[in-house]
Amino acid sequence: MTDDNDRGDAERGAASASQTLDRAIHLVRLISAARGTGLALSDLVRLAGLTKPTTRRLLVSLIDNGMVEQDLENRRYHLGPETYAFGVIAAERFGIHRLAADSLARLAALSGDAALLSVQRGTEWVCLSREEGSFPLRSHVLQPGDRHPVGAGAAGLAFIAALSDDEIAEMLAVNADRLVADYPGHPADALRRLIAETRANGYALNSGYVIKGSWGIAVALRDPRSHTHAALTIAGVESRFTGGRVEELAAMLINEKTLLEQRLCGVIQPS
Repeated sequence: MTDDNDRGDAERGAASASQTLDRAIHLVRLISAARGTGLALSDLVRLAGLTKPTTRRLLVSLIDNGMVEQDLENRRYHLGPETYAFGVIAAERFGIHRLAADSLARLAALSGDAALLSVQRGTEWVCLSREEGSFPLRSHVLQPGDRHPVGAGAAGLAFIAALSDDEIAEMLAVNADRLVADYPGHPADALRRLIAETRANGYALNSGYVIKGSWGIAVALRDPRSHTHAALTIAGVESRFTGGRVEELAAMLINEKTLLEQRLCGVIQPS
């Protein structure tokens, strides 16, 4: 009986530690999403759905470990210096950011619009980097660090279309409520049609589904193991996607996709 009690206590302790870690990571992600503006304690309490004492206790621990810092003037919370150090080290490990730099520069120069690199992380995708084009009228909807559910936006559509049919069904089941709640302009009912069009065309087109007037076109990249590795996107205002320009932009993306996948072959060997 004592052994059973000890085992039960250990399992409960592990579950509690895991929950604490999950909550702390969620706070870091919320602060990251706020970008340079930071978040007040009241914002974090509301967004995280935690009590004020719990939120404050987690923030103190995150500050002690350099993951979060607090502006002493306005009391808002921002990412700490340790997150930057982690990012630098991670960039060395996941070389897609470095490998794609030339591709983003070429896409921005050729198109005149913003070129972006994104990666899939579970049921979400994250924008890693953005290269501005020369066209003065720009869409600023997507910025580095922004996270969206797979299925939303051009990159999200490219990612979900690259999945198997069974994986698509699972992804839609997980993300359905979030797509409806957070993306009211997104045609959730038409998503399967858009997936089929993406597969047929070889590129994903977001014709203002997420934010009216903000368009994007994207292609998914595969590594030598045939895993979806990342996505390249060209984003701009609606007027930049008229006539035959969608096909022109798609050709640019597909060309860079081919070049970048060839470069990935030299970094990631097939298993």
